[in-house]
Amino acid sequence: MNLYLLIGLGAAIGAVTRYDVTKAINRKFETEFPTATLTINLLGSFIIGVLTTMLINNPNWLTLLGTGFCGGFTTFSTMANECLTLLQQHSYRSLGWYLALTIVGGVSLAAIGLAI
Repeated sequence: MNLYLLIGLGAAIGAVTRYDVTKAINRKFETEFPTATLTINLLGSFIIGVLTTMLINNPNWLTLLGTGFCGGFTTFSTMANECLTLLQQHSYRSLGWYLALTIVGGVSLAAIGLAI
């Protein structure tokens, strides 16, 4: 199958999944802290770590699920926008925690996923 098709299909499914998960988390946790994006990005980091280990010998599935799904599911642009919002609100402590949890947590969870 064409790699672009695999990436597009995975990304479409990932984006729709992100939308639904964001809605569900925001309904459950009404807070100004970007809990939904943080959760999604951490989960996506873990998933790509696991997929990379599991699918190392199957590049089509890794393209579909890793590049496509995880790429569509996680979101750097939303995180960046939420960082700017926290900055504009002078929520420096929340901004610091958000960045630290996203970066350190994301890399750590990807590493844990790779180790599984």
